[in-house]
Amino acid sequence: MGGYRKIYTGMLGSSRGFTLVEILIVMGILITVISVVLLLYDRQARMTDVEEETVEVQQNLRIAIDSIIRDIREAGFLVPGGTNPVANISNGGGTGGSDTLTLNIASAVGIYAVIDTEFTTDVTSGSPLTFSVSSSLDAGRFSINDVVRIIDPMNKSEPLSTTYTVSSIDTSAPSITVVPSGSGTGVLFRKGYIIARTGDTTSEQYPNTILYCLGPAGGCGSGVTGCPTGQRCLFRIVNGSATEDSIIATNMTDLQFRYLLDGSTTEVDTTASISQIRAIRVTLSGTTTSVKTQATIGRQRTRELTTVVKLRNR
Repeated sequence: MGGYRKIYTGMLGSSRGFTLVEILIVMGILITVISVVLLLYDRQARMTDVEEETVEVQQNLRIAIDSIIRDIREAGFLVPGGTNPVANISNGGGTGGSDTLTLNIASAVGIYAVIDTEFTTDVTSGSPLTFSVSSSLDAGRFSINDVVRIIDPMNKSEPLSTTYTVSSIDTSAPSITVVPSGSGTGVLFRKGYIIARTGDTTSEQYPNTILYCLGPAGGCGSGVTGCPTGQRCLFRIVNGSATEDSIIATNMTDLQFRYLLDGSTTEVDTTASISQIRAIRVTLSGTTTSVKTQATIGRQRTRELTTVVKLRNR
């Protein structure tokens, strides 16, 4: 028994705690490790913000390019015979040397319906006419008081050169009732004629024009306040009237158009013969703008999209 007690006592006597120097060393190591982890976390968080802003710029570019592509493809659709799909171009005449492009189109909002019956009638100003249309979906896209024109898609002419105001819509029939502003005798409305929304009760223009430009600047949304301060925005201006809804994308830096003409394989920056334009190259650039991105990578990130679009309705 005495021997065991001696051994146990010896073991207790040999135990000891950490010295102050050892504690300070461990604390220093822990502080260093924690500092490195926090620095890495902060760096990763900053890079995440940079990537999110870059993705936003890329999404803006895709939305903007899709809008331009759609309008170029529709340019010239149902416009009066002899009217060019391209109304005007300007090389370097926009903000910061960017280009501008103006297109002609029957309906800038892309609202159409196909007449589904054929009949001949006398048209009297102010007397309603009801047209059966091909689908409830087409009828439902129109609104009361929309101003429309009825157009022959084969020769881009009107059976009666006048405007009509939508007075009622029946999606179950489906049909659209309109009130003409002009009169005519024995007017033939054929099946397949198009009802095109060309304006509203406050304005009507045929064909509609669509201007693409970077602004706000003179001639490109100068009175619009929706574009963030210090940025350039892509504007889609309908019939020369810029509103907050005209802003398609923010954080844009440059917009360039190049043109491919009939009988040529070489793209040009500008041309006086806009009737010969058969395809358009669109190049749009955008950039990040936040201070955090600048501080993280030492610069702003720039992205660019380019595509070639053929004019379908020449």
